[in-house]
Amino acid sequence: MSKNSNRKFSSWNYFLQKTITKLATYRPSPIFIAILAMAAAIFLLGGGVYDVLMNPVAAIPLGSGRFLAFIPYQIHDQLLIGSIAIMILYALGATGFLLIYRGTRRVHNPRQVSFFIGIGVALVLIAYIAIEIELYWILHYTS
Repeated sequence: MSKNSNRKFSSWNYFLQKTITKLATYRPSPIFIAILAMAAAIFLLGGGVYDVLMNPVAAIPLGSGRFLAFIPYQIHDQLLIGSIAIMILYALGATGFLLIYRGTRRVHNPRQVSFFIGIGVALVLIAYIAIEIELYWILHYTS
């Protein structure tokens, strides 16, 4: 082997060794892990596994451009658009809780604390009320 080929092989070996070392010692940031865990929880609680495995219908057409996003009187079945709506509402509520947490973490600025807590509580209440309204519509549907 020539010197040039030995140098290329050595360089390639060094590159692989350095890459493997970086991958083995990589630690993602805690914020990234928290966001990933939150997204997984919202997906699971919103019925994402059911959506993937059962392949539900997107919506029930009623005619004249109207549709239902839920199956009336059946709390154990769901449509795709209703599941996505619930996932969005869960994400809204989780964002509200994160804003409340951020507001209580920075206590040195009272105006910022009250702003974050107020917006956070509003988001949590909006999400909770919207989910309760959807459950009420499912159980007490009138055409």
